[in-house]
Amino acid sequence: MTNAMSTLARVDWQRMASFAVANPRQALINTAVAYFIFRQVTKGIKTMSVYGLQKVLTHLWRAVAGGLIRTVRKAPGTGAVLQRSIDKVVKDIGKSMNVDLPGETKYETIPIQPMTDAEILAILKRRQDEPGVDWRNGRASGSVYHGGEELARLTNEAYAMFNLTNPLHPGVFPGLRRIEAEVVRMVLNLYNGTAECCGTTTSGGTESIIMAVRAHVVWGRKTRGIEKPNIVIPITAHAAFNKAAEYFDIGITVVPVDPKTQRVNVKAMKRAIDSDTVLIVGSSATYPHGVCDDLAALSDLALQKKVGFHVDSCLGSFIMPFLKEAGFPEVVCDFRLPGVTSISCDTHKYGFAPKGTSVVMYANKHLRHN
Repeated sequence: MTNAMSTLARVDWQRMASFAVANPRQALINTAVAYFIFRQVTKGIKTMSVYGLQKVLTHLWRAVAGGLIRTVRKAPGTGAVLQRSIDKVVKDIGKSMNVDLPGETKYETIPIQPMTDAEILAILKRRQDEPGVDWRNGRASGSVYHGGEELARLTNEAYAMFNLTNPLHPGVFPGLRRIEAEVVRMVLNLYNGTAECCGTTTSGGTESIIMAVRAHVVWGRKTRGIEKPNIVIPITAHAAFNKAAEYFDIGITVVPVDPKTQRVNVKAMKRAIDSDTVLIVGSSATYPHGVCDDLAALSDLALQKKVGFHVDSCLGSFIMPFLKEAGFPEVVCDFRLPGVTSISCDTHKYGFAPKGTSVVMYANKHLRHN
């Protein structure tokens, strides 16, 4: 700061003012150019501080290579050849996913003649038995969260009881509203929410994350007057955060993780936060590696920078809160961390509820109303 002040003191402000009066057009051009250079240099310094020189050079190389590829694709003849190759790959993928079964009817229009119950069930049974991954014997990861055949039967009975209800009309179905309220409060209590904490059910983790991002975007605009909000996430964060950034047209900065622990680099995240940041993100646990970010450090960072902090516990859901009871070291991933403002928890994963259900929780009602 001292060096900056001494530099400003040496500037001949009177001479600059005289030049601006004598040459207003050129002065305006010089100011615009200087501002552009300043913005680019500041942006470059920030990028370098977050990612490091090696990552920046890698990103630069990818950008240049991508530009060259796009240029080549536009060249006469070459572009057509590349596009034919791409179309072939896409077509091959489509064929591998849509295999015609011998003797099986393909229904592409509504049948003219009605079908009996037995015929419909027979078709569904054949669809169920089509060859695929043997998930029942543990040959699939991250697709099915199965609580056993007994629970499946109970779930089916519950579905049969409520398959004609509509949760958009709680006045018509007050029992359904009560069920949602009880589920939300149970999950809030599991994550040590206070009486002020609240939440809603959603159709899955993606919607829970999108709703949390939206709440913080609106909060930033209303309370801090931020016109161009941004969020900061680890590179291991769920893709739903990228979707939310695209949906709401906001900035998103992706920070690296420690190469050994695969936990987010907290120092890099701190450097990535600016005056327009409304939310930082930590995972409990991450999808790529199943590790938990340093949530306590991120909580402190959120408080220090006065930004929101979302804990994505969609995967950890009903495992992380029980680590201590199961004899493992406890990982605090809930509202006991004072910087946490929202949490997403999938009930349809290790809560073994049917797809797709999730709960998004907020530290207070103001966030939910956003």
